[in-house]
Amino acid sequence: MAIRDRLTDGSVQLTPSDLKVARALLADYPAAGLNTVAQLAALAGVSGPTVVRFVSRLGFDGFPDFQKALLSEVQARMNSPLAMIDAGKAAAVPQEQIYREVIRSCVVMLEATSGMVPAADFDTAARLVIDPALRLHFIGGRFSGYLAGMLWQHLRQLRADCQMVSENWPDRVDSLIDIGRRDLIIAFDYRRYQVDTIQFVTTATERGAQVILFTDPWASPLAATAKVVLAAPVEGPSPFDTMVPALAQVEALIAAATMRLSANSRARIAEIEVLRSLSGITEDQPAENSKKMPRRADQAGE
Repeated sequence: MAIRDRLTDGSVQLTPSDLKVARALLADYPAAGLNTVAQLAALAGVSGPTVVRFVSRLGFDGFPDFQKALLSEVQARMNSPLAMIDAGKAAAVPQEQIYREVIRSCVVMLEATSGMVPAADFDTAARLVIDPALRLHFIGGRFSGYLAGMLWQHLRQLRADCQMVSENWPDRVDSLIDIGRRDLIIAFDYRRYQVDTIQFVTTATERGAQVILFTDPWASPLAATAKVVLAAPVEGPSPFDTMVPALAQVEALIAAATMRLSANSRARIAEIEVLRSLSGITEDQPAENSKKMPRRADQAGE
């Protein structure tokens, strides 16, 4: 089994310091692991001995043994079909082949994405977004804001206390007054990293909020204080960064939250459907004669 797979399948119990090393390694796999102990430690923001303990926890006799295994993986990959596909730096593609090439590059990036996040980090993210004691706030950048909005629209159907952070800067600043230890910021920040997103989330963190960060392999400055970092590749065949891998991560988190909330979310969604049917929101829900909004189930009388 590849080292990457062992770090992402949940089979190895990692300490918080180990997770920092795992994130650094997965963000630039396997190149980060081919650095010296000191260089990998610097990338992860930990000490050299922590890196040595990390590879020992993975079952290696030492760092040289760990690097030998990585080099074996590199050699195997060089001989595989994957080596023929470079999603971000491919040669010019004929116009008639662009559609197929873009789809193929997305498949490769999605496969890479599945191995970039430690299982423990994703599990923590899923646990946090369903915690009823936390209020969820969603924020993103110029393009990633659409991902934040999609995640918000789904989770608000599953649980209460979900809101998008206002795009209006003065309103954002004012909203910080109510943010503290009961709040979870779910932030999307990809290169070139958006200043207003960083400022808002940094201040929220200083006020006690926790952060789940969606970012790229180079990591937003917010990664330094985030509770969970979910990195995904962004380099695609066009000059613009792709959001496909990040979208897949959003879908995965929605699926995990739905499975964990199951019974509670079903009752909530059922009540939402009643509200929608009264207003004829969708084609399959023609508006009923009465426009009177129903009372909440827990407020209804006989």
